[in-house]
Order: sequence, then C-alpha cells, then structure tokens
Amino acid sequence: MEIVTPAGDESFPRKKRSLKACGCGCLAAVLLLPVIALVLAVVIPIWVHNGKLNDFTQRFYDYPLPPMTRVEDSAQGSVALRGNGNHCDYLVRFALSTELSEEEIARYYEQANIPGVDGGHAYVRIYFPKRLSRFDGGWPVDFIIEILDSTGPGWDIRCH
Repeated sequence: MEIVTPAGDESFPRKKRSLKACGCGCLAAVLLLPVIALVLAVVIPIWVHNGKLNDFTQRFYDYPLPPMTRVEDSAQGSVALRGNGNHCDYLVRFALSTELSEEEIARYYEQANIPGVDGGHAYVRIYFPKRLSRFDGGWPVDFIIEILDSTGPGWDIRCH
C-alpha cells in the first residue's frame, strides 16, 4: 500500500539532511572550487596573450613577402617580460630565403607596415647569417626576421 501526501502537508515527517549525509561530494566541491578558481585566474590571462601572439604571427603571414622570397620554416613566438618593467613583450621569428640582396631585403622591411599586437606598428629586425662562401646570385640568402611589440601585462604572470 502506498501513502500519498499533499505537497504542502507539513504534518508528514521528513528526513533532515546532515553534513554527513552530503558525503565526500560536497566536501570535494568546497575544497576544489577555490583551487579551480585560482588555476583559472592564472591560466585565462595566459590563454588571452597566447591568442594575441597567434594573431600577431598571422599578421606577418598576411603581409606580402618581397619578390623571390619564401618562408623556410614555421614561426617561433613567445610572450615574456624582456628587460625590466611591467609589460608583455611579443617576439616572433621567421626563417626566410630569398634571391634578393641583403640591401634589397633591408629596404623592403624598413618600409614594412606590419600591425602590432594592440594597434600601431610592430618593430622589425633582420639578421643575415654570415657564410664562409656563396656564389654571387647562385644561392638563395637565408635570413631571420623578428617582429616585436609590447602591451600591458594584465594578469599574465609571465609579464610581471
């Protein structure tokens, strides 16, 4: 036989839950929530700056290369505090190869208008490794392009 009571009937005895009845699940939730919040407070700013780094890298790929020039390897990038201060420095390196002279490459990238991380223009550096021998006009010239920019640190621990 089943006894049915109306929902509002206060005369029907009900069990009270205790903390012991809650068990390990409630205790784990109470202990883990602050840890999860702390981890997210550290990780989310890192994700944001890594996303900005990816966008910054893509801006270089979107910028037209000089004639007879090609990208030789995938980009290497980082977000860090370089020097002193309270800011995030973005640095991305690209290995390129060209049939142009070093002077032509230098002139091309002096005029480069590559957008920075949060607007403005990125700073561009060029490195030409010195080789012991090279046929004039016969071999491509390998060189490294670095693009740099800075933003505020936000909550990213790498930038403080």
